[in-house]
Amino acid sequence: MEYFNIELNTNLEVRPIERDGDMDLFIPTLDYPIHLEGMGDDFSRIQFPTARAILIRMSPKVNTITCHVLKDVDLFSSFVNFEVRKELNSIVIYQREGYIELSFK
Repeated sequence: MEYFNIELNTNLEVRPIERDGDMDLFIPTLDYPIHLEGMGDDFSRIQFPTARAILIRMSPKVNTITCHVLKDVDLFSSFVNFEVRKELNSIVIYQREGYIELSFK
């Protein structure tokens, strides 16, 4: 799947929600911990042990993507969010044995 010239590689269900030209991608994580894999030399992995879903918000109007890690199915349950510059080629979200791999490349 491709959104705003960014390839999304996943083996999980993705629910795209379009609103006013922006795109939200809601990805249930089946209550697996999420491993945010390193995006450079500064860190190798950050783990979010209890997550119900990932919400990725992107817009053609800004040069960043916002990623929310959710405890429940609504945005108000976000317990962490961060921005990633949009000059990336792909977002990888894969269920592995015992965890969800999340990386931005």
